[in-house]
Amino acid sequence: MAGISKTVVSLHPGKMEEVTKYIDSQAGLVTELEGMVGFAVAVTGEDEITIIGVYESSKDAKAASETVQKVFAGAASFMSAPPERGVYSGVWFSS
Repeated sequence: MAGISKTVVSLHPGKMEEVTKYIDSQAGLVTELEGMVGFAVAVTGEDEITIIGVYESSKDAKAASETVQKVFAGAASFMSAPPERGVYSGVWFSS
């Protein structure tokens, strides 16, 4: 089964554009993680984003945690609370 990570990030008001640019600047680092299939960023609230990462396995998703934490540390000034990340087993569908 694939490994799926879900990270909910609460932002300070008015920081959506800045955090979007930051994530874009870090995309290359993230997509090169071991076992990474891809990731998506959804705006799930006025000041909230949810990031879904898809990995070849849950083991790969868990192993990515250190790099993911470093990326989020660089975005700390945009966040109103620490990000909430979970790793789950799942299935990835694509066309």
